[in-house]
Amino acid sequence: MEKIIHPESDPRVDPKRNNQGAPAGRVLIAGLVGLLAAVFLNSAALVTDAKRMPDGASRSLALAIWTPIESGASFLGLTWPRAAGERLLGRSEPEQSITLFREPTEIETTSKEEEWLVDGVEEEQESRNSAIVGLAETPGSLWSSDNRFELWVVGDSMVQFFGDTFVSLAETSALVQATSEPVLASGLSRPDYFDWPTRMAEIMTNHDPDAVVVMFGGNDAQNIRAADGNWHERFEDYWLQEYRRRIARVMDLVTSDKDRILLWVGQPPMRRQGFDQRMQLVNNLYRTEAAGRERVRYVDLRELFTDSSGKYAKYLPDESGKLVDVRLSDGVHLSHWGGEWLSALLLQELRTSPKINELWDR
Repeated sequence: MEKIIHPESDPRVDPKRNNQGAPAGRVLIAGLVGLLAAVFLNSAALVTDAKRMPDGASRSLALAIWTPIESGASFLGLTWPRAAGERLLGRSEPEQSITLFREPTEIETTSKEEEWLVDGVEEEQESRNSAIVGLAETPGSLWSSDNRFELWVVGDSMVQFFGDTFVSLAETSALVQATSEPVLASGLSRPDYFDWPTRMAEIMTNHDPDAVVVMFGGNDAQNIRAADGNWHERFEDYWLQEYRRRIARVMDLVTSDKDRILLWVGQPPMRRQGFDQRMQLVNNLYRTEAAGRERVRYVDLRELFTDSSGKYAKYLPDESGKLVDVRLSDGVHLSHWGGEWLSALLLQELRTSPKINELWDR
């Protein structure tokens, strides 16, 4: 009689080998998922490491790659486990203390009729609904379906988060054509990464916009290289002088047409104290340069995005008193609602511009 051998007792059958083949695909998928999770969880650290790299193309490329990933991870709330662990272990990076640079002698007091800055959150909220009305509805307007008011908004990732909203609100008027052009990780400090003056010259020449909105600064608190090839530490005397020269160059380039208006938007308050101080410093430089140019308006966002005590706020009340999230969880960028607030404010600034009113009334 033939002897029956059970598989589990057959020495030719390796139970471990049979159990290894089936889960191989699952192991691979689990590994990929784990890798993606690690990238998201550590995205903030990757951005920090990129910022610490020596200045050059590699640093700029690393920032361009990891900054949007970190923003997305922060928006989805995927970075808090690592941040919480760092705080518990006492590894949080200390903020850098910076003395703000001011030039009060160059900032002149203007009359109420000529005031260009934001008066406050309450006044801005009252004007938001009216700002959505089309730009070119003034009687006697020069604009028509054949000659539309052309508007451009350019800048870094801040523009990416509100630019499309701004374009949509601006184009509620059939007589307005708007374009948003953000470039991630760009600014005025690193023309080797992206040369904004050259790009602005191309836009002015090829499109001849009637008004331009600019928002830089978030990536500019870094060393800059002079024409002689030497690098200069951020906020030292030469840095301040050179950065102001670059601001002035863009402002003068845009306003080379006597009828064109430039809105230069300052950076909003930031959650981290050290970063906020750095942004206040560059804002002071923007404000000072704008003050000496008739067709450049500096738009201050600090009151718009701070609470009643003047501090950074992620949630603020809308016109009905309901709290809305106006900032992303990264403490830097604007949320959808924050983008709507800023867009409405900018349209209101344009509609009340004396220079644009002159164009409409001619």
